[in-house]
Amino acid sequence: MESKIATTFALAMAAHLACTSGVWAQTPPPPRASATEDEQRSIYTFQIENDVFNRVARSDRDYTSGVRVGWLSPALTELPAGIVAATTVPTFFGEAPATSVIRRVAVSFGQNIYTPADTWVTQPIYNDRPYAAWLYGSFALQYTYKRADEKTGRDEPMRLDTLQLDLGVIGPAAGGEFVQNNFHTLIGVASANGWANQLHNEPTVGLSFERRWRTGRSVLIEDPKLEVDFIPRIGGALGNVATYASAGGTGRIGKNLRDDFGPTRARPALPGSEAFIGDGSFGWYLFAGVDAQAVARNIFLDGNTDGFSQSVGHRPFVGEAQAGFALLYGGVRFTYTQVLRTPEFYQQDRFTQFGSVNITFRY
Repeated sequence: MESKIATTFALAMAAHLACTSGVWAQTPPPPRASATEDEQRSIYTFQIENDVFNRVARSDRDYTSGVRVGWLSPALTELPAGIVAATTVPTFFGEAPATSVIRRVAVSFGQNIYTPADTWVTQPIYNDRPYAAWLYGSFALQYTYKRADEKTGRDEPMRLDTLQLDLGVIGPAAGGEFVQNNFHTLIGVASANGWANQLHNEPTVGLSFERRWRTGRSVLIEDPKLEVDFIPRIGGALGNVATYASAGGTGRIGKNLRDDFGPTRARPALPGSEAFIGDGSFGWYLFAGVDAQAVARNIFLDGNTDGFSQSVGHRPFVGEAQAGFALLYGGVRFTYTQVLRTPEFYQQDRFTQFGSVNITFRY
């Protein structure tokens, strides 16, 4: 039943995003495009996620490694009207209209690696997740909506929409065995011996959408500046890698919270904002967030789409918590995130834990 709900949500989302007429044609014109000097620069991202950062339980199991590099374009002040109409998702929940919008395109490439807990044995393990690697490229449209703020006298970022297309491959072609075992050899760690049982080659395609809001921003202390805010989010994905609906939020406390919408994370996971702004002064914040997913498909658990691979039974509901800190100065942002995820499949009696390090700079 839960899987049907998630599938229905994702299908409805895809149909909604593909629509370029009807209801969308009746919505008000999009807000004017705008861009500050800093928003007219590119943003580059490099991030590593690995369970080696986990100091509570052993590493090299479940989601064991993720690497991603990304580029976010300068603000695009002019886009064809048809593209704008096709990719502008209407507001809901009675949200006030935006005054201006920053539109960007993003390109990123990454690799995720998954292994069972026992990496010593060579034979198939039927009560744990299969070995899998995913090599992918992502192409996204990121729209930051602003509204005039009477207190500051300027347009403040209030909502972030991200529409993303992921294309890639799962299987030996994704290079998981090569990357993991050669890295283990380099650092003097035993190799994983069961890669012969990994998911076989399969091309992947997925469409995802996420909307997040910046809400409740208030100043606790004026000097030195200390602020708090809350960033709720909803999203969903449809594809042969993952099909799910999600909702969650992140609370933050620190200085210069308007600079971004939270830390960046690789997909499929809690997504964040690669874009950040700022006046060049030092900023920082601590954050903690939660996310809940209704899962209809997870290829890393359900196995290859053709059914001829190892698999385990995925749980229809998964929860995730994250906490960490961010440092911003000039055109550079550094974030560290610690992630705890509830068991994802019925044969799993453990939580998944890993850390994420992200360096983003504007140039």
